[in-house]
Amino acid sequence: MSIPLSAGQTRRGFAIGAVSLVVAPAPLWAASGVEKLIWHATPRPVTDEPFQDGAGESLSLSRFRGQVVIVNLWATWCAPCVREMPTLDTLQADLGAQGVKVVAMSQDREGAELAGPFKKSNGWSNLDLYVEPLTKFARAAEVKGLPTTLIVDKAGFEVARLQGTAEWDSPEMKKVIGDLLAKTP
Repeated sequence: MSIPLSAGQTRRGFAIGAVSLVVAPAPLWAASGVEKLIWHATPRPVTDEPFQDGAGESLSLSRFRGQVVIVNLWATWCAPCVREMPTLDTLQADLGAQGVKVVAMSQDREGAELAGPFKKSNGWSNLDLYVEPLTKFARAAEVKGLPTTLIVDKAGFEVARLQGTAEWDSPEMKKVIGDLLAKTP
């Protein structure tokens, strides 16, 4: 089949364009996401910038010291965020009793008014509601986009970060988190 070329376009240029149209990115859930974790050479202090729980009480990550904390920054308008939330909900259900706390922090400007009903309508019953509508926490933590997840050890230090999505309830991810649980602060 011969495809007409526009003025100045060469067959080589078209072939490159055709290849880029045919080659698709890997599926969203092709892997657990463990390979996307960026481990810090030395643990980093986490921001103590406050955020709110669903009742409007101000708190910070220091409240969760002694637990492995999975801090996920998400928003209702972020399709990849919404897609990974059920895996965070399952992770909290599966490892919460062992000392893991998932802090899924909505970045929606409307705060709990929007995020609370959204969470409930999606059936994420194992996650507590946390919001930070002013995004001060995200700025202080140098978050570049959503979703972003910070992995905080029991001593309260960020040991890893993942930008983008992951399958948080996968066996591979649970093993990584379990290994952190086994370490003493």
